[in-house]
Amino acid sequence: MHPQGFRRPIGFGSTLTSTGKIMLIVYAAVYILELIGEQWLGLQLYGLLALSPPKSGLFHYWQLITHPVIHPPGSPIGFLIDCLVFYFFAGTVEAALGTRRFLRLYILAAVGAAVAGLIFGALTPPGIPFAGMMPSLLALIVVFGLLNPEATVLFMFVLPIKAKYISYGTVIVTALTFLARTNVHGAYHLGGIALAWLYFRSPTQWLDADWWRWKYFEYTQKKRRSRFTVIDGGNEDKDNKPTIH
Repeated sequence: MHPQGFRRPIGFGSTLTSTGKIMLIVYAAVYILELIGEQWLGLQLYGLLALSPPKSGLFHYWQLITHPVIHPPGSPIGFLIDCLVFYFFAGTVEAALGTRRFLRLYILAAVGAAVAGLIFGALTPPGIPFAGMMPSLLALIVVFGLLNPEATVLFMFVLPIKAKYISYGTVIVTALTFLARTNVHGAYHLGGIALAWLYFRSPTQWLDADWWRWKYFEYTQKKRRSRFTVIDGGNEDKDNKPTIH
């Protein structure tokens, strides 16, 4: 048993759990099917499933669900790099947060990316579709640095750097490339990082259904009690208890 207050150290590149392996298998299977459909069968799957800006006329509601698992078919190297980043960071973050909270953070990053991408797309001229797991990956990198800021990571497998600097640098570089308009997916990426960070820093019970049910029960009980009034009936005997109506 560990002494009270003990916190298990977090290492970089911990092995993937079964959850992480399943996620990678799903990503790989979808991408292979996408390549076959796009490159061999002539199906425009990416344009149909990626999150298109509202002004483009190509937006469909199902894209809110499909955009995180779709990747550009013309960039297999980029897809492999994404998988490598997932392999290095996902296991560590899941070990620290637990599987359920890890999945919530990962999914919320995709939700935040979609919201930011749609808002930005509605305020600017029509651009290219948003897609991929990059917002969730960037969120994992940021959270990794917050969980274990003093951990040393071999950046690009060569340069040793503390995790907190990778975390800060991820946010800064993403923001600067967005402002410089060199990253066409900048709003998409920043939205994912922002919502994941808010979830990581916020009380976990906010996304707990049981906690909300209990709060609703407390509210209904308080509302029922407010319907009753206490009347002492004008009794002179102070020992008599008031009557509840």
